[in-house]
Amino acid sequence: MTFEDEFPLALRSAAELAPDTGAVVLAAGAVRRARRRRTRGVLVGTAGVLAVAVLGTVLLGHGPGVAVAPSGGQVTSRAVSDAQMLGLLTDLLPPGRISEAGVDTGSNRVVHLLYDDGRGASTITLFVERVSGPDAARCMDSFDTPTESCDRTVRPDGSVVVIDKMNGRSADQPKEWRAVYATPGGKQVLLSSYNAVNAGPPTTRPEPPLSAEQLTAVVTSPSWDAVFAGLSAPSASDVSPPPSPGAASPAPAEILATVTPLLPPGTVVGGPQTQESAGRAHLEVTFEGRTSMLLVSVDPASKENREAKGMFERDPAVTRLPDGSAVDVRVSGASKSGGGPDVNWAVEVFRPDGRRIRVSEWNGANGYEFRPGTPALTVEQLTAIAADRAWRS
Repeated sequence: MTFEDEFPLALRSAAELAPDTGAVVLAAGAVRRARRRRTRGVLVGTAGVLAVAVLGTVLLGHGPGVAVAPSGGQVTSRAVSDAQMLGLLTDLLPPGRISEAGVDTGSNRVVHLLYDDGRGASTITLFVERVSGPDAARCMDSFDTPTESCDRTVRPDGSVVVIDKMNGRSADQPKEWRAVYATPGGKQVLLSSYNAVNAGPPTTRPEPPLSAEQLTAVVTSPSWDAVFAGLSAPSASDVSPPPSPGAASPAPAEILATVTPLLPPGTVVGGPQTQESAGRAHLEVTFEGRTSMLLVSVDPASKENREAKGMFERDPAVTRLPDGSAVDVRVSGASKSGGGPDVNWAVEVFRPDGRRIRVSEWNGANGYEFRPGTPALTVEQLTAIAADRAWRS
């Protein structure tokens, strides 16, 4: 079980405000989760963040203001400049005030804004990138993220629009409203907005500023075609090959059917729970009077996983089993550094063929509430489950 990263604001203005790389880390992760629920990674380093000059406060639709880019989204050059990139987004937003703005340039394009429509400031971040297709544009799993609503629409042309409204994990945490638009041709636009200036308290307004209709209008705008024209298609190393027959991620019901017989005798499984994501399943278990939550994730055998197994095995903490499997046991606390009382127990196994099984355990009713205390199952029991031959391809 991975803990959610923070999402601090990462913006640069003409005043040379220092960028917060933590925001870039999570922003990149937002795209990765939308694509294939992969572990978050750094999108660009501090040196790769390009500032867009914002001379004072930019007013949108409120009379005289500073012109940051040609209006109307009319960009003809394949090499869309940072100022034009910023202008494309601001042209699509309702009237408001932008006090800070920045553009990150790399294999994709990212725009950060601090936007206020008069009802409170909001962080808005937009991503434009080429991906392998729309299949992974799906709602966030409500087990991991408190969700107000999520709508996923497949359009007649095969493109997908997802509008995900996520609440904070506690009353003082901000909400995030997110839109994703992905086409069969590999174009993806993602916009994320908060009712705060970063991912933590305090909130600045009751809700994020853009409605579902406004979010949809921004991400599906043809204005982004000019940006895509200047983006190269993802390289072969960035695109996972299509799964071979039988190598798709297993359905949650299949995972539950496999793991239940592997539980120690006498374990009581809690009532049915909503399962939303392929390749993973969660269940409540009670053993010897202790109740915990288990999350079982299964990645199919793949070249990518076989390569990852080689790096995995170089970790001194990893052990090898006689059948060639590599096993890693991790126990961590609730702090960002993993310190404090233990709240998470996890075992990860890479099988020789590249299949990856992870069994995580914690005390809590969902995927984001962690409490100290003795877990229902020991790490030895978790290891026996994760390393069992039942998970063979």
